[in-house]
Amino acid sequence: MKKELLISKRKKARELHEKGWSNREIARHILASKNSVGKWVRMDEREVSIDNRGWEKGTSRKYAPETKQQIIQIRKDLEKEDSYFIGSEVVKKNYENQTGEEVSKSYIDGVLKEAGLVRSSGVEEKRTEHT
Repeated sequence: MKKELLISKRKKARELHEKGWSNREIARHILASKNSVGKWVRMDEREVSIDNRGWEKGTSRKYAPETKQQIIQIRKDLEKEDSYFIGSEVVKKNYENQTGEEVSKSYIDGVLKEAGLVRSSGVEEKRTEHT
């Protein structure tokens, strides 16, 4: 639903509610759920005009920014230790051991890639022996 439409529905719901309409009647009239109408009529005037749906692009929904920093630090620490194993699977295990929280491998892959900490192995060409 477009922002303008949502805001106009919220305002109409509040207006009808003030006239004594029930949430169910309002919902049928403006084609919205009665739960949404109930939420809208409880909002203060300022909240009615703000559309805070969605998520800011580039912001993780599941993990806090501290998680990202901790993953990067674990990867850098592994590199300092000259550890042979520094891939996302090892970073994942280290993170989970340190924090006791689970984190997805795909999230770690993305964090490491964004931070420029991924070594691309490159495709090795097969050598053919000439006999």
